[in-house]
Amino acid sequence: MEANGAQVNIGAVQAAWDQATGLRQADNNPAALAELAERIAAATDQYGWRELARGTVFLIGGALVEIAVDAPGAEQFRREFTDVLMTKLKRSQFVDLADLPMVRRVVTVALEGRDVVAWRDQAGPVGDSERRALTSALALISDFVDRVDGPGSCERRVLKALGNALD
Repeated sequence: MEANGAQVNIGAVQAAWDQATGLRQADNNPAALAELAERIAAATDQYGWRELARGTVFLIGGALVEIAVDAPGAEQFRREFTDVLMTKLKRSQFVDLADLPMVRRVVTVALEGRDVVAWRDQAGPVGDSERRALTSALALISDFVDRVDGPGSCERRVLKALGNALD
């Protein structure tokens, strides 16, 4: 898959979505979560955790481009959205507070409509705790998109993007 020039393996993107889905459904169907865990493990073995992190960044960019409107007041909305997201991430048991500045920058770059994958690649290696923070951010962003556009909206967009990449 390609995001403004940066290429990400489609299997890694799917596994990144599976990780966010697992977080979103943490208290739900254990059998479905076990299946997600198996797919994530297989994708990690095949593509490596660095590529899965790139897939997560790709999905954050894809989800946020949908809400980064260029209407009057959009800059204030983007700033407030990012502040609320960071506040929610601070409360997450999966997030190391030291990773929040990088996650904030990833979100800001995505909301600016820039190639967030290429930008993150240039920022250096993604650490283990940052990967968790990015996945948590993706899960929260997905929840937001679903609240605004209806249940399952973010997943439909992801599946459509994956399908388009295969065409």
